[in-house]
Amino acid sequence: MSQERPSILFIVNPTSGTKEKSAALALATKVLAGRYDLRIQYTTHRGHARQLAAEAVSEGISTVVAVGGDGTVNEVASALIHTDTALGIIPVGSGNGLARDLGLVPPLHLQAIEAIKTHKTKLIDYGIVNGQPFFCTCGFGFDATVSREFSQKGKRGFFKYLYLTVREFFRYHSQTCEITHDGQTVTREAFMINCANIRQFGFNAYIAPHADFTDGLMNVTILKPFGLWGAVRLAWRLFLKRIDRISLAETFTCEALKLTLPPGAPFHYDGDPVQLENPVDIRIIRQGLKVIFPEHRLI
Repeated sequence: MSQERPSILFIVNPTSGTKEKSAALALATKVLAGRYDLRIQYTTHRGHARQLAAEAVSEGISTVVAVGGDGTVNEVASALIHTDTALGIIPVGSGNGLARDLGLVPPLHLQAIEAIKTHKTKLIDYGIVNGQPFFCTCGFGFDATVSREFSQKGKRGFFKYLYLTVREFFRYHSQTCEITHDGQTVTREAFMINCANIRQFGFNAYIAPHADFTDGLMNVTILKPFGLWGAVRLAWRLFLKRIDRISLAETFTCEALKLTLPPGAPFHYDGDPVQLENPVDIRIIRQGLKVIFPEHRLI
């Protein structure tokens, strides 16, 4: 009697990020078809990826691969937490924060596909913000403002993100926020407050260079208001993985915190801009998501 092959579902966001999806899927079919039963489904609306992933879990599919960016990954992963179904990623989005932190460097799709073929897995943490799971970062302030503007643009990619970052820098004004963690409450005038499960925003910009997605902690970065020269110093440190060494940044780790935001303040999780009611409750759930890792990242 022949043994049934394990199934892999590829969930593809046709509008996400870059235009390499067809080539990536063709390569995945070539590499994986002999070993796995492959299925491909395309999303048609917001929330569809989560629905498809939840159906895959109920059907006992062993692996669901998000083919898209961090938004697609968020939807798929949200349906896989605390299940035996593993998350794979073929990063064809814009920032690709979680994929990059896993060591899956776009556009080297063969690397991601080989990781799926080898199927080495590891449990990682995820976050919850007012009941909504996130897997990369969430935050208030400038990055949320840029995320809001970026989400409204048809054209994506690094240079569009860079343009919006520069443009919004000259428009944005820091705001005051109340922060409660580990039994203490402080008030900060902040350019940005970021809570990170992983090390980077995406695009290899490291907002939390010491974050560990298996330690049960979030890495919090509070950026104080600064001028143009401060922005230059900050940008340089982001890409050098040294933002924690600049006087403009206050950093700490915690399991949970609460934010009281100014009315109408922008917020985002995994790059998705949202409006949240106060207080904003953020916490880390330890090792609740099974993720496929490339072998060089299994340490």
